[in-house]
Amino acid sequence: MIKSNYIIDIINLLLDSDKDGLFARQQIPFLTDKNFEFTSNGLFVYFDHSIGIKKFKTDNQNLVLDGVTIKSVEHQIEAQATFFFKNGLIDSLEIWCYEGEYPQKDLISYILTQTWLNSDNKMIDN
Repeated sequence: MIKSNYIIDIINLLLDSDKDGLFARQQIPFLTDKNFEFTSNGLFVYFDHSIGIKKFKTDNQNLVLDGVTIKSVEHQIEAQATFFFKNGLIDSLEIWCYEGEYPQKDLISYILTQTWLNSDNKMIDN
């Protein structure tokens, strides 16, 4: 189970895209956030998988999904989120901060926006 509401919100927006993303959404209940690696430029989140996830593997074995922008007035940052798949399974999430210095903790106050071409431009304002 993923403990961070912030990470869940990012995942939900990223997996609201094309056919592969929508299919991969079924992997969410089988994910656990096992490791957080903070850097001055962002965050890497690595996931463990529980039994049963393999039936929801994507056909694209090395899929990459991006296009969610992160803003935090509290920390004065702007960042981009990207999902990386390995063998058709969600492997890691990278958050790369291109404005400001990424904090060494989970964000509590943030605005997430879908930014890929032809997206619904959905937004989560927390």
